[in-house]
Amino acid sequence: MASKSKRNQAKFKWTKELIFLIVFVVGLIIITVVLAIPSSSTKNLNKYNEAITAYNTANSTSYTTLTKDNVYEEIDGNYDNQVESLVKLAKSDKYTYVFYGALDNPTFLEQLSNVNTYAKNYEIEKVYIFLANYVKDAEANSETSTSTYNTKLKEYNKQINEGIDKDCKEFDMATYPALLAFKDGKLVYNTQIDTKAEYTWNQYINKVFGLEKLK
Repeated sequence: MASKSKRNQAKFKWTKELIFLIVFVVGLIIITVVLAIPSSSTKNLNKYNEAITAYNTANSTSYTTLTKDNVYEEIDGNYDNQVESLVKLAKSDKYTYVFYGALDNPTFLEQLSNVNTYAKNYEIEKVYIFLANYVKDAEANSETSTSTYNTKLKEYNKQINEGIDKDCKEFDMATYPALLAFKDGKLVYNTQIDTKAEYTWNQYINKVFGLEKLK
């Protein structure tokens, strides 16, 4: 009697070509996913521009939005980390520039593009954004009159003003916006000067960014 026919069973083989193809496809998927995730700088740019656009719409203003090639880098983290990062940045032997403010403050929104333009004109590569989150969150929760808030605010101000230049006004986190310049761990310029002085923001910015030209 003839034997029963057997099914032809092709054995699966791992070839170099197949492995390369699988690795290539997996790598392509990973790259696609990574590229689809916005970077922190892109998220921040969108955040700033959305705030500017929303204010323009609500108030019929025409404040300029930022482009991708802006000079800003945000000081991120919780309150303590933000202040700690700022103090570390300020220790550089080169000038460190910081723009302090809130995304619901008209002057801050208006000057974001202006500061960026002047920085580029002065060939300054980076200006750090320090958002007034501690103050804003306390205001939102009606905590600005509490002893805890004021004690912490005093502590933060002390850290930032440590070794302040003798000719510079002390920085106060409760007041914004402000454009600051630090060098060798010292605050050397603060736009929170005498409120009676009739300075324009263009004069402020020129003064701050012009410090390097005076060296």
